Amino acid sequence: MSRDRTTTRAAVASPHHTASAAGRDVLAAGGNAMDAALAVNAMLAVVYPHMCGIGGDLFLLYHEARTGEVHCLNGTGPAPRAATRGAFAERGLDAVPVRGALSVTVPGTVAAWEVAAERFGTRALGDLLGPAVDAAANGVGIGDRLAGWAADARDDLRTDPTLARRLLDAAGAPLPPGATLRQPELAESLRRIARHGARDFYAGELGDALARAIGEAGGLLAAADLRAYAPRWVTPIGVRHAGLDIITTPPNSQGITALLMLDHLAAAHPELPAGAGFVHAFVAAKRAAFAVRDRYVTDPRFMPVSAEDLLRDPALRDVAAPVAAPPAWGDTVYVCTADADGNACSLIQSLYYGFGSAFVAGDTGVLLHNRAHYFSLDEHHPNRLEPGKHTLHTLMACIALEDGRPRLVFGAMGADGQPQMNVQVLHRLLTGDHPGDAVAAPRILHGRFLLEDDVGVLQVEADLDPDTLATLHAGDGRVEVLPARDERMGHAHAIAIGPDGAVTAGADPRSDGSAETL
Repeated sequence: MSRDRTTTRAAVASPHHTASAAGRDVLAAGGNAMDAALAVNAMLAVVYPHMCGIGGDLFLLYHEARTGEVHCLNGTGPAPRAATRGAFAERGLDAVPVRGALSVTVPGTVAAWEVAAERFGTRALGDLLGPAVDAAANGVGIGDRLAGWAADARDDLRTDPTLARRLLDAAGAPLPPGATLRQPELAESLRRIARHGARDFYAGELGDALARAIGEAGGLLAAADLRAYAPRWVTPIGVRHAGLDIITTPPNSQGITALLMLDHLAAAHPELPAGAGFVHAFVAAKRAAFAVRDRYVTDPRFMPVSAEDLLRDPALRDVAAPVAAPPAWGDTVYVCTADADGNACSLIQSLYYGFGSAFVAGDTGVLLHNRAHYFSLDEHHPNRLEPGKHTLHTLMACIALEDGRPRLVFGAMGADGQPQMNVQVLHRLLTGDHPGDAVAAPRILHGRFLLEDDVGVLQVEADLDPDTLATLHAGDGRVEVLPARDERMGHAHAIAIGPDGAVTAGADPRSDGSAETL
């Protein structure tokens, strides 16, 4: 068994080494790429509670080797039926709160796990959850990143009894790196899901407990919202780029944004420039793509044009200016897996902000996401709140196919930055970089609404090549230099699959992750 850079036949990469090891063990025991991805995600819900959990949402792509098809599962939940704009106005609010029970939409992850396991897995979901149950019950070591996120969010953590009890000491200070995080309430909820299936989370005792706690805290999500929920198999979207079919998750995902960036780059620069020239081309593509995203993309039932039409007809992308949307500071996990039979999974899962709503439902141990905060309460906004509507999601996952077979499986956390990060990682992979080098390479990130004139701040990591840095500093834009391999540039992970089925993989050094191979 080897890590990170060995060419093999199966692999898994994730932002925490314990979770990656859980996926490796599933593959070693004969499980497939879907089994491994679900086991990894479950473990991440325990060891990375600031980034993901069973109270959140997910999207996944799955390449089924038997048929050659790429399937997409939308595991995001809608706004509660009682979540009208008037309900927030009656409370004196002009925006959905960042934290608390009012920021909660239906969490889709658990239902998505179950339907994914039933359709494509070879192991029972309960068996895949076993290691995560044990980790939650017996405890896991707190790493530097979780400790740092807890320190930054300590005031929010103090507002919730469970978060305070599990992540803060008696004096209210965050537990230090190396301390043990035990989550017995979460362990019991995972046991219930393993024993009774997703129905308990949505229509059983666990679901009733979730709805009751949300209602008592002033939230709008009710038991009927949970009972009515089902994840959806949807058709992925894609473009042809550099001889590959780049496939991603459709709206309400923002995946189309990365595809539009690729189209813009290919049209304007058939042979991409290097150095500062690439940066300028990249920023222009990003501005154009985000203008389209913020003008149109939301729940597809509420979009005036389809994602397919936007990709097919360049005239539809001619928008005067983006509609102002709040920058998203989401925190997420991305997982990629591939097995020796040619199956591959690209999965992304999140609580949205770090620690989501900072609200744990009663004694369930379920930390709920705050995805409703991304809705607008402006009745004219494309992503305005409506009962039962799915908000625009920053989550996106990617697979690149060559002659119908997966060549690259990749993705990144980082909210609004995800399309930018994915395009850069793909560019590196296409130039021949090993996945480990592609995800570790210095990145750039262009901010959208950080300045009034929407020039934005260009964030760059300090290990960008010196000539490019000097040229950017000499320009007329605002450049902020971050430390090398800064976590604010997101966690990206990738798997590359050769024509002979040989696999290489890499995990981002900005995370606590590893790429496990066999």
